[in-house]
Amino acid sequence: MKTLKLDNNQFFVLDAGEDKWLFTTRLEAITQMKKVVKSGNGEKTKLLSVNTEGDNWVIEQYPWKDIAFELIKESGE
Repeated sequence: MKTLKLDNNQFFVLDAGEDKWLFTTRLEAITQMKKVVKSGNGEKTKLLSVNTEGDNWVIEQYPWKDIAFELIKESGE
């Protein structure tokens, strides 16, 4: 059994249809997203952030604009 310990009450779900991954950081999730898209499976891919603080968890789709900004910063161009 694999476990995932949260450091800041938040985790990320990369949903690529049949395949799904959990990450504790946004950068790890975006790195995996790049691999999924490069393999040709990016059409239905989405990134969700899950905030577990309090009794009511909040699940939101992470904006594509923010993903693009992360990728631009990472490329250094």
